[in-house]
Amino acid sequence: MRALAIQCHALDLSGAELLFASTHVDRGEKTKSAYLEQFTGLLLRLAIALRTKFYQGYDDRSTVPYVAHCGSLFTYGQANEESVEFSMKDVCDKIIHAVTFEKDLEAEIEKAPTTLCGKTPEGVEWELSVFVGLFAEAVLNWARDMESRNGQIPATLPAPSTLGVGHHP
Repeated sequence: MRALAIQCHALDLSGAELLFASTHVDRGEKTKSAYLEQFTGLLLRLAIALRTKFYQGYDDRSTVPYVAHCGSLFTYGQANEESVEFSMKDVCDKIIHAVTFEKDLEAEIEKAPTTLCGKTPEGVEWELSVFVGLFAEAVLNWARDMESRNGQIPATLPAPSTLGVGHHP
């Protein structure tokens, strides 16, 4: 989990610099495409790893103070827009269920939020605008605090057992 948070943090903060402030020229935007593929893949893996923690019994509502500064979550209901308080699990749910994913990568924008949009099962549209670097820092801070309170949080998920796979008596 920590390794994924660190990788997401690094990719979030390095994208604009790599694409616009380095010696690399990406005329065909293949580097940008590969960057976005890596970024979204790692972010999804982090979201799945975190959600697993919450399903194992960690209180997701206790994470609200850790992520309150990371972005904004809006829901669009009956002709009104509402800003909603969110937890780490809420961010993970939005990452996993997003219909659209947009990372502003422009030369003028050094630290841009990532915007995810989708709908709830009830059909209510939502939009999450999150600074992934700040979210990754919040994950690292939360993991540190959970360890100090409860003991060790595994850095990675345990590998599935391979006993009996491919072995014949």
